[in-house]
Amino acid sequence: MSARVRDVVLSLALCHNVRFWPLLLHASYRHTHLQVTPVTNDDGSVTYQASSPDEVAIVKWTSSVGLTLTFRDRTRIELRTPSGSTLAYDVLEIFPFTSESKRMGIVVRDTASGELSFLQKGADVVMARIVQRNDWLEEETANMAREGLRTLVVGRRKLTEATYEDFKTRHHAASVRVEGRNEAMAAVVADTLERDLELLGLTGVEDKLQDDVRGTLELLRNAGIKIWMLTGDKIETATVIAISTKLVARNQYIHQIAKRESFPPII
Repeated sequence: MSARVRDVVLSLALCHNVRFWPLLLHASYRHTHLQVTPVTNDDGSVTYQASSPDEVAIVKWTSSVGLTLTFRDRTRIELRTPSGSTLAYDVLEIFPFTSESKRMGIVVRDTASGELSFLQKGADVVMARIVQRNDWLEEETANMAREGLRTLVVGRRKLTEATYEDFKTRHHAASVRVEGRNEAMAAVVADTLERDLELLGLTGVEDKLQDDVRGTLELLRNAGIKIWMLTGDKIETATVIAISTKLVARNQYIHQIAKRESFPPII
């Protein structure tokens, strides 16, 4: 069990987009300097920067259990263990999260052992088709969603040098195509990397309400303004948030329309 916990924590500490962010040092500068993350503040506290607060939350959690991100740039990640030693990984490939793919991946090499790993995390509806068969993922994601948590599924595939070299060759060939480049590159990733991933774990991040949300919505309703909530979350998560904001009453019946390919226009 301890080995399994180590694997999922290590994967979460490596598979994220907490990375280079531009920092304008002085108004008189005519160019932007790059600041590696994390940033150490004057008071000694550490600030992580990422494109999503979920990424920051997960990296902070890995730090709280003993695996701290100390350096990250485009080609290298360094982590500090509870004993004070450093784990270093070379970043070989990055596949950023997009709204279409609903997942992100990274290929890293352990500088000490030379071991290659493809790590990926994403929405359960996508990752369920990529990870190895299991009998608990659907139930646990539903349980977390009912608690109002945003979920991500984490998987891993260990690679051989031959497999990675084959991927690089095919991926490069797809990247220089004149037509259908993006589709060809995605097909190579799916065929060579996104196959039978070992299911490591599942994360649930709480999306806390901002201050005065409930009071603001009540004022709007009292003013006769109709309120709509638009979200990309799972139905269960959206329902919990709607209730917590008092957008709907706790005992109010909610009609659910799901799996529709198109909707009539709203007038």
